[in-house]
Amino acid sequence: MARGETLLFEAPVRGFFLPDGCQPVRNRFNRNMGYAIDGLLRLADVSLYDTGGTARTVRASTGGLCYDASASSYMGVPALMRYGIGTTAPSVADVNLVSPDLLQAAHYIDTVEATTSTQLVLANRWAPDGDKSYMEAGLFYYQIQSNYMFLLARTVFTAALPRSGYTEYFDGYALSFPASCTRWFVRALAATLSGQDRTQARFRPFTATDGLAYVLQAPRAFAGSPDVMIGSDNTSPTPTDTNLKAPIASLASQTQSVEVDTTLQQVRVVRTGTYTPTANVTLGEIGLFAYLNGYRAGALAGRKTLLVRVALETPVTLYANTTYTLGIVLVLA
Repeated sequence: MARGETLLFEAPVRGFFLPDGCQPVRNRFNRNMGYAIDGLLRLADVSLYDTGGTARTVRASTGGLCYDASASSYMGVPALMRYGIGTTAPSVADVNLVSPDLLQAAHYIDTVEATTSTQLVLANRWAPDGDKSYMEAGLFYYQIQSNYMFLLARTVFTAALPRSGYTEYFDGYALSFPASCTRWFVRALAATLSGQDRTQARFRPFTATDGLAYVLQAPRAFAGSPDVMIGSDNTSPTPTDTNLKAPIASLASQTQSVEVDTTLQQVRVVRTGTYTPTANVTLGEIGLFAYLNGYRAGALAGRKTLLVRVALETPVTLYANTTYTLGIVLVLA
């Protein structure tokens, strides 16, 4: 690796609309999705664009987009499915469907876990009150207290999606995470969106870097303090990784940002930092960590957890006394 070079490791996240009885259709994530994930990772308030295009503050700092500490209760609906007849191509800058019609709330939120990927699925069972034909669909987050809706993803169909009146359908959205994203990360997202009050909340466990299993607390699953670490082992990542294989150090001077690329139609959550080795080291892996809120044996315990691990196909050398900028990027496309 050239001296002083910048190297960013990417983890691509894809989204699909899942129409009942039809093949999945790729969606386009909205910039709001990037801002929301950024806020959860940093546990910071963020601005999302409502359906009128106005930036509104969403209080992720309380532990989850759906929980409002001032009200001490769940104040958001994590997933609304909306259908429309607009045919304009989706964009990362969209704030609403082009021609919205029916609106339904998702009642199913869970993860589908495979050996090489993990999906976060949000779905709804519904029946239209008459024959319908749709050309677009959207995934929204609804803030009850303020009555604002925020578009997260939009799908445009290549052919009209028919829906017969008084017939039950089970439509939804799937966020597909690659092997480099751990299932603990996806479970935490699911718990955050579960809509349960924190006094009731229990979700499937995560495994922290201490090797112990903890039951997630929802919707305050994230506890902030993200950290990027590098290591030397380039073993391929799996969704069940709990740590880097051969950790070296955390990066210094870390920063996090959201990039909205209207040319590539991508939203990127980027966390970078610097590293200056005192001797030559081999760089083979990088990991994004954060603290999650969880229970074990009845005791609240926040533990550092691996969210994303990316490995280089071929390890590179970082040279002594040279400062490198390194980072990890969640690519939402």
